[in-house]
Amino acid sequence: MIKIVFFSFILISSLALCQVNTESMRGDKQSPGVTNNLALDFSYFSGSVEIIQLMGSYRMDYLSNSNWYGFLAARYNRAFEKGKEDFSKRWFIHLRTARPILTHIDIEGFIQKEANHFIDLENRELLGGGLRINQVGNLYWGIGIMHEMEKYNNISQEYNFIKSTNYINFQVNVLKIIELQNVIYYQFKLEDPEDYRILWDGNLTVKASKGISIHINTHYRFDKSGDGYFEISNGLGFQF
Repeated sequence: MIKIVFFSFILISSLALCQVNTESMRGDKQSPGVTNNLALDFSYFSGSVEIIQLMGSYRMDYLSNSNWYGFLAARYNRAFEKGKEDFSKRWFIHLRTARPILTHIDIEGFIQKEANHFIDLENRELLGGGLRINQVGNLYWGIGIMHEMEKYNNISQEYNFIKSTNYINFQVNVLKIIELQNVIYYQFKLEDPEDYRILWDGNLTVKASKGISIHINTHYRFDKSGDGYFEISNGLGFQF
């Protein structure tokens, strides 16, 4: 019974990572240069079985003297039962760059590549761009278009779609050490606008000491097909 419960938890975690809300990873770079953020997590379960889970994420934010800015984000997740094959292995890398073109309006482009062993996703690639608009305080919204390619291990066919990708991002700081962020994505296929996906990420970050922070993250996903799930997680972050 315990083994089933733990496997169910890993399943939910893996599914939550198969669609990444990259807007929630964006930093707030104010001066030229580079900032690095690293988060690590290790879980060990011992009972009738021994299960190990390794998770890590990295983000580099940059701002150039010519006002180009953006970030590189990467994640890795692996879970396995000792002496057996992995039952969850997932990674992704995302690069986004942007530049102001009008007052409070930036143009941005992005590329992404990922794989997810658990759902047999052999390769997923994104290429797109759009506008990021900030007219009110810490409220941002974006509109864009992207090409999405997916290839699964158990299906010979390769899927290609053109999608509209749109988001709202709102951030607020409390007592200078607490940051709240909510990001909502709405995506749909241009050839079938009724085929849509909604993503929500809520993040609470508490700066415990210089360079170290505590994170509580929530994630919700809903597809037009009716599939959906909710996840909550926590961990430590390191900035250098």
